[in-house]
Amino acid sequence: MPTIACIINDLPDVERETLKIPTIVLISLLPLALQAASADPIFDDIEKDQHVPRKVENKKPQKLTLDGMPVYPVDSDLRELKVRNSKSSYYVDISSITSSKKDNIPRMVTVAISPYGARTVTYEGFDCGYRRFKKYGFAGSDGPLRPFDEQSWQPVVEAGNGRYRAILIDNYLCGNFSYAASREKILNRMNSLKPYKKKD
Repeated sequence: MPTIACIINDLPDVERETLKIPTIVLISLLPLALQAASADPIFDDIEKDQHVPRKVENKKPQKLTLDGMPVYPVDSDLRELKVRNSKSSYYVDISSITSSKKDNIPRMVTVAISPYGARTVTYEGFDCGYRRFKKYGFAGSDGPLRPFDEQSWQPVVEAGNGRYRAILIDNYLCGNFSYAASREKILNRMNSLKPYKKKD
């Protein structure tokens, strides 16, 4: 099969000169055309939708210290999450909720109260795009909250003691395209949650 160069060489001088520049342009654009053809438009759209969490994915996460811990929750700020088939009761400290477009991570203090009244207080962040959480700090039945030595992302599971996190992500914390909802929207969604009431 004759090559493009051979075909061009067989042309008269006038036609050869006329075709030289368009041919060079087309050959130079060929790699870009092949790259565009191999791109996955659906994946590209997802990348754009998820640009906030993916942008910081490769950065070393900043560890929160004692100074970064919120205050120990007071009972009047607690709102109860309904978690089926759970012996413990779960609450959100609505005064602790933060959500920023900068890192796309809503954060809050949650409180688990056992049937015997013992409290486990945890300060956590939630990544809607990757459906995962990070525990920053903890406390028992009194304060203050202290940072965990290990602060790493873990998957949200809909089983055992972690079901409340799935409820938070699915119903309160996330917006369109898996972005974190604003603090105002999260609080508005939690309006129907009942305030803490001491059980006898």
